[in-house]
Amino acid sequence: MELRQIQYFIAIAEAEHFGRAAQRLRIAQPALSRQMKLLETELGIDLFERLPRGVRLTPAGRTFLNEIRGLNGLIARAISAARASAAGQFGTLRLSFIEAAAWQGLLPDAIRRFRAEYPGIELALLAMSTSEQLAALRQRQTDAALVYNPEPADDLAATPLVHHPAILAVPVESPLAARATVSIADLAGERLIGFQRRGSPKFFDDIQAAFRRAGVAPRYVVELMAETEILALVSAGAGCALANSQQVWRPPHGVRFVEIRDLDVSLQLSLVHRRGDAPPALVHFTAILTELAASQTLQA
Repeated sequence: MELRQIQYFIAIAEAEHFGRAAQRLRIAQPALSRQMKLLETELGIDLFERLPRGVRLTPAGRTFLNEIRGLNGLIARAISAARASAAGQFGTLRLSFIEAAAWQGLLPDAIRRFRAEYPGIELALLAMSTSEQLAALRQRQTDAALVYNPEPADDLAATPLVHHPAILAVPVESPLAARATVSIADLAGERLIGFQRRGSPKFFDDIQAAFRRAGVAPRYVVELMAETEILALVSAGAGCALANSQQVWRPPHGVRFVEIRDLDVSLQLSLVHRRGDAPPALVHFTAILTELAASQTLQA
């Protein structure tokens, strides 16, 4: 059974005449009659009673018509949904993100605007570590990832968005907590809780280079992978740490954030997706992100 045969059947049923239906469909009447005969043969039933002047539906034909009209509506909705999906107006966009980026600024602003402008697209959001995000992206479990300082990769494309400066997280009982700003030299001899290089090689190397230029050898008591674990140790008084400035929007108990005035190190937030694989919904979301990022950079 072909879709065109269903359309032919409906046209004949409505016109109750092969000739008028053929004119409406703009096909030859013999071809239309042949297609209906093929349909009836396939179904094993008579759909029409042939009359001297036209045709009328058999009881089986009327039942078939009542049921088939719903199929036409379903097909129309499916076509409409497919076209909307192709235009990036319908579907699902699976987005993962690093938790610190979601507290304030670019990402929450972009999510709110995207949902307002594209209500037909479901935004599925997942908070993950950087390594988990990139693994999920490569395994096609997500469509895009928001990560800091992504390493160059042949299979992934990155769109740089904004920079978030590094700041100092100190226990509230530390003398440094009473300072408005500190310098790198003030950290000489301080116990530091470091970030493992494999977590973000660029961030680690930039920090090390800044300390070398200042003539300070950092005294790391431990190096961890997750910023939440690092800040937990700062809260416990185990030492100070360099952290993402976005953390000021969710300050842990017992931690104060202090600017390091001579530290020019930041983390670059980027949107990463599979190279050559950007569905329309992702294109729309990327456009919103880049526009907002440019606006926030100018305001800064």
